[in-house]
Amino acid sequence: MHRYEGQRKHIIQSLESVLYQLHALSFILSPSIWIYLARVTSQFQFARPRSIDPKGSLRFWFFLIFLFQFGAVWSHAQEGSTHSRPLVLDFVGMGTAPSKLHLLLLDFLIIFLEVLLTTTAWETSYLDAMPPSTPDALLPASPTHPASISSTSDQPFKHVEAREHEYEPPYVIDLRLSTIIDRLRNPPLPPTRETSTYDLIPLPNTTSLPISGGLRMLLRARQQLQERARSAERRRGRDNTSAERREEDTDSRQTVPGGFDTEDDA
Repeated sequence: MHRYEGQRKHIIQSLESVLYQLHALSFILSPSIWIYLARVTSQFQFARPRSIDPKGSLRFWFFLIFLFQFGAVWSHAQEGSTHSRPLVLDFVGMGTAPSKLHLLLLDFLIIFLEVLLTTTAWETSYLDAMPPSTPDALLPASPTHPASISSTSDQPFKHVEAREHEYEPPYVIDLRLSTIIDRLRNPPLPPTRETSTYDLIPLPNTTSLPISGGLRMLLRARQQLQERARSAERRRGRDNTSAERREEDTDSRQTVPGGFDTEDDA
């Protein structure tokens, strides 16, 4: 788990909520139940792409975005609003139908936010599944040469090393267009199970999600108790077997029923 994962997940949830509201607004301005259902049903995937398809590249998810949004853009560019007036109450809504430009700008805003959401969610989950040394594509590389260096310092190189070590990006996400283009041209390999950074074991035969350290301790203690119980059962089984053998030996040495046991002559 990297240091910005919590903040980025909050951003992902916020973007997803905004997109659901924009889908509803587009439906109100131009009521089309099929376009609305296509957008709403596909929205769930774009907020968690690698949870649905861990091997899918960012290029594949961009293709799905444009595929699901193509119908809305084409319909709004050719016909505009499907009704003469938007689906809003007369006394609080718009008095006229929205223009094609209005609808297309809303569609392009939805596409832009979908791309931003999918890229952030994909990169966040990909980084979480890779080793700690993997560079973060959502942050700029640390500068190798700081902009300002004190000229009066007696040891300038030590100041350079200290500033490089203390450098921290000012943003949680710094997404560049060049980064997106590079991901589209050169999709990274999917992380293997051996290189995963999950340091927690999954619940056996129940789920693939990692569990907390406290629950791991409980599972380990339960396993130790089961091992001790099995060891105790094996010891009791050996003791019972030894007792039965002694009884059989005692019965075989009695020559007369009710008589005294006799020892075999050497």
